[in-house]
Amino acid sequence: MQVWSQAATLAKNSLAADTPFLLFVEVISKDLAEPVRLVRNTEDIVWRNSIWTAFPIEVESSSEDGKTIPSINIRVSNCGGMVGAYLQRYNGLVDSEIHIYVILASNTESKYPEFELNFLITEAKYTESWITFVLGASSELVNRFPLFRYNRNFCPFKCGDIRCGYVGDGNCVNTLDSCLIPKRFGGEPGMVSA
Repeated sequence: MQVWSQAATLAKNSLAADTPFLLFVEVISKDLAEPVRLVRNTEDIVWRNSIWTAFPIEVESSSEDGKTIPSINIRVSNCGGMVGAYLQRYNGLVDSEIHIYVILASNTESKYPEFELNFLITEAKYTESWITFVLGASSELVNRFPLFRYNRNFCPFKCGDIRCGYVGDGNCVNTLDSCLIPKRFGGEPGMVSA
């Protein structure tokens, strides 16, 4: 459970406050030399020893239908074409990590945000005015777990690769009966089916 600072709790619960909550967006990609750091504000801010560039940012409301993987859209202004250039050069920044932080404007000296969300960019669309990132769950929910399955009559090795060990012109269909080197069979022939 994430605990808000006392100043943020007071600002959130007050009827009138002159200190806003700022939305910080950080895009991290293996293709970029350094992350893209943006803040929804009217001026640049230094936080965590980095400069966060002031940018118009909107978070669209999301809904779940129970049939598809939930996602959320975040829109970033395409003013000046700065972020648009990254999209064109780096495959739309798809599969990049995106971190969203919420910080009280008077509490930027703290390196801990009040609230943090982590996503992956699953899709990117843009017009002359706005760039829309479709954010989805991290890859742990997409990848198979456990990575390998145990099958009685199926070999996971590709015929002729180093784990198979077969060198020649023969071909197998990954079963124990068709295996060309039965002692290197990668399945689990000792398993009993239920």
